Amino acid sequence: MIQLKDAVKSILPKPLVKTVQNLRYEASIRRLRGLDFHLNFPDRFILEDIIIPYFVNRSEFHKILFVGCEWYTKPYKKYFKNKEYWTIEIEPQKAKYGSKQHHITDALQNLSLHVAENYFDLIIFTGVFGHGINRKEDTEQAFAQCFQCLRAGGILVFGWDDKPEYKPFPVLEECENLKKFAPYFFPPLATANYIVKDCPFGHRFDFYIKPN
Repeated sequence: MIQLKDAVKSILPKPLVKTVQNLRYEASIRRLRGLDFHLNFPDRFILEDIIIPYFVNRSEFHKILFVGCEWYTKPYKKYFKNKEYWTIEIEPQKAKYGSKQHHITDALQNLSLHVAENYFDLIIFTGVFGHGINRKEDTEQAFAQCFQCLRAGGILVFGWDDKPEYKPFPVLEECENLKKFAPYFFPPLATANYIVKDCPFGHRFDFYIKPN
């Protein structure tokens, strides 16, 4: 017996079928928080409930860059409403999910073309390594740009999926430009390297500071 979903697939054009499948997947991973939809994964709870509030409540972190934009990052502009909030995303159609005042449509590897050296107090770079920035040379350039555009004493939050199927190469061991940073002890989590519990992707957050 042909199931309804198979019958629908046979009737609809393939692009439309893919669109419907993507919408169904997005609906399954959304959670409503206030009036906004958020991603319903453990790493986002850590990011939104612990990491972001810590930096929002500290005045020394005013110029902030968030790397990568998606539907679930759209509410973040509310978190940083009293900060100078920047976003960078290579795909033009995703600009609508970024900062209204300070959005860059480009690759992170080209960040210094858009801002001065030592500009940012904080860069949050999560969910992009292995999901867009994959090649080793691109990763090296991305971290070189983060180092160049962070002020001395500025913080880099690097969130990534530490499982073989999601990481293109051993980034902590092999990325030379990441090694230019020093570990930063993040007080709310009492560590510089936090592995998110019960996360199916093995997501972790590594905290770094640009040395003086």
